[in-house]
Amino acid sequence: MLKKCKTKGHKVNMLMIMILLYMHSVGVKESLAQTVEDSLLVDQLTEVLREQFRSLQLDSARATVDKIKAIAKDADMPVKLADCNANYGLIERVRGNIDSSITYYRKAATQYKDLGERSSAARAYTAIGQTYVSMQLYQPAFENFAKSLALRESEKDSLGMANNLVNMGGAVYFAGTLDDAIDYYLRALRIADAKDNLPLKAQIMMNISNIHIKQQNHPKALEYQEEALAVHRQMGDRKGESDVLLNMGISWYEKGFLEEAETHYKESLAIKNEIGNETPGIIKLTHNLGLVAKERGDIPAAINYYNHSLALTRETDDIQTRATILNSLGVIMMVEGDDECLALLEESLEISSSLGLKKLETINYDNLHQFHANKGNYKQAYEYLSSFQALNDSLFNVEAAARIAELQTIYDTEIREQENMLLKERSQVLRLRLVMMSVSAFTITMVAVAFIILFNLKRKSLRQSKVLLTTQAELSLMEKQKSQQEQQHLKEVLFAEEEINRLQNRQIQEQNRKLSTSALLIINKNEALNNVRQIAQTALHADDCQGKICIEQLINEIDSNINLDEQWVLFKQHFESVHSGFFSRLNQKFSNLTHNDLKMCAYLRMNLSSKEIAQMLNIGINSAITKRYRLRKKFNMQNDDNLIDFLMQF
Repeated sequence: MLKKCKTKGHKVNMLMIMILLYMHSVGVKESLAQTVEDSLLVDQLTEVLREQFRSLQLDSARATVDKIKAIAKDADMPVKLADCNANYGLIERVRGNIDSSITYYRKAATQYKDLGERSSAARAYTAIGQTYVSMQLYQPAFENFAKSLALRESEKDSLGMANNLVNMGGAVYFAGTLDDAIDYYLRALRIADAKDNLPLKAQIMMNISNIHIKQQNHPKALEYQEEALAVHRQMGDRKGESDVLLNMGISWYEKGFLEEAETHYKESLAIKNEIGNETPGIIKLTHNLGLVAKERGDIPAAINYYNHSLALTRETDDIQTRATILNSLGVIMMVEGDDECLALLEESLEISSSLGLKKLETINYDNLHQFHANKGNYKQAYEYLSSFQALNDSLFNVEAAARIAELQTIYDTEIREQENMLLKERSQVLRLRLVMMSVSAFTITMVAVAFIILFNLKRKSLRQSKVLLTTQAELSLMEKQKSQQEQQHLKEVLFAEEEINRLQNRQIQEQNRKLSTSALLIINKNEALNNVRQIAQTALHADDCQGKICIEQLINEIDSNINLDEQWVLFKQHFESVHSGFFSRLNQKFSNLTHNDLKMCAYLRMNLSSKEIAQMLNIGINSAITKRYRLRKKFNMQNDDNLIDFLMQF
């Protein structure tokens, strides 16, 4: 009976176990079904989010991320929660809320790292770096790119490493350390070359060529452009090929080789016309061809190119480029004496003023001042000249401040590098001392043990003690030499700092000299204006005849004080002391040179740029280029001849 009961109980227990297992399996299936359903819903919402990002529906995108976050939190999806913070960061970045964007990205990066999602963490750090770049904060941008690079290296993600190196190169490039930028780009180029990633390889080569252009190393820039061109042709990328040819044309133009520039421009233009939908590039190319034609003296061709590019800008409503082309066309028509240039220059001024294009606005003021001065409209000429000087001074102050900030950044970077080197050297010295102390302690211990064990071998022990003393003397000498090296390094650092201070003081003295010159000009002009005022008062109280005489005196006084020749006489004396006989040899060979031509020749002999000459003569850059063109005609120079090399022989 007992056995029977046990059997029956056993059956009941087995039945209960089966029921429990069934209930558990049903719960597992329901849980799995819910997880799958949540994952599918998150995937669907993610697709919706992508579309909202593409159409910049930021409020809707924010609401969608909130939904994904709620599901991920309930379903315990930590990676999706990190994705939500990254998406919040992107939304805030597009909205312009930079601080909030960086906060979300950092939270996402931390979550990714804790979850072991290094690639996602690397992308978050890259986004932070790019956000800092948009704020022109290049040092924190570089630091976040470096964090991303370390994660890419741990994942052995070569292409990710290459992109990080490109970003790091861009950060130091904008910070002004061009040599470091080239180093990072070359590291990225080696990876792209090893992986045979042709698009990335071409992009990096163009970045390196841009640095060499900024360093005025045009041969090296052209070398990288040629390699990039070959890569684009290998890929069959016609658009990329056309863009590289455009940049090569610009490099040849900057070097003064007009024929090569024109050839590359035309080849690029032919490709863009062939592939279509390249109107912005065609506009730029036709405008550049107009510049080349103008420089070569082919004025009709230049006007045709300008008119063609201008018509395209009106079709595409590209008003910024239109303003530049209007200015170029207006200047060349003004040189040719065509009064239709006035409407073009005024339209360019109106557009540049409305868009805040300060440099172009300054050029337009100068050109309109010259036009009205040539026409005898002195009141309007004076108004445009005043606007030109005021805006030009403000731009100069902004550029000077930017340059000072750039130099300060470079200086700070060098100081940090020097400090790091000193810290490394000090660390090495400490490690060396520790090793020496350990060696010394070990040696002393061994000697003591040997002295106790080998007491009867006293002579041998004394000999070992002598060796020990010699070793200690050598170690002391090494420490002394190391100290001397540290002192020498510190002297070099101090000398470098003194050299930087000397250069800064010399720059300040140069600015003081310019200010003194400006003050002298103001004094002379004020004296001239007082004379004009006295003559005007005399004319006010005189009869008609006498008034006419006073007005003639007034005009003569204005004419005699428009240009102050004292500065030129002083400059000429200093110039002749360095370049003796320069003006006499020029006049002997070219008797048709004017006073202004001699000034232009002197400034070109000093190898000043068109922008610097324009500032010296108080004219626009286009006017300086026009003067260079007229000089070439007086010297009967060929298109391929270099004007500055020609003047150097005198």
